[in-house]
Amino acid sequence: MKINLSKAAEELLTKVLGNRPGFIRLMYDSEGCGCAVSGVPAFRIVDEQEDGDIVLDTNVSDLTFILDSQKAVFFEEELNLATDPGDLSLRLSSSGQHYGLYIFPRDERAVNA
Repeated sequence: MKINLSKAAEELLTKVLGNRPGFIRLMYDSEGCGCAVSGVPAFRIVDEQEDGDIVLDTNVSDLTFILDSQKAVFFEEELNLATDPGDLSLRLSSSGQHYGLYIFPRDERAVNA
């Protein structure tokens, strides 16, 4: 899988990461949605990879995206991630659909890491 980032999306995620290391986890969050196939995409900044994660290809070298391999079925092979300069939310899409228009990345790294 691959995520193509716009320049503005790259800048936003770089700002969220700050000077601390971390991975950007693409999630398919179905908690509270009533069914495992009724979920929403989410981006979480995490400290480390988990067993079963895959690293996604990107068009940028400074950001590492990961995804639980069992959740890959919910996304197309090539994704686009964009935002407008100054916005705090991301738009995830593919050639066939929009996954989310207002996705706010959340930092879940340990506070003192």
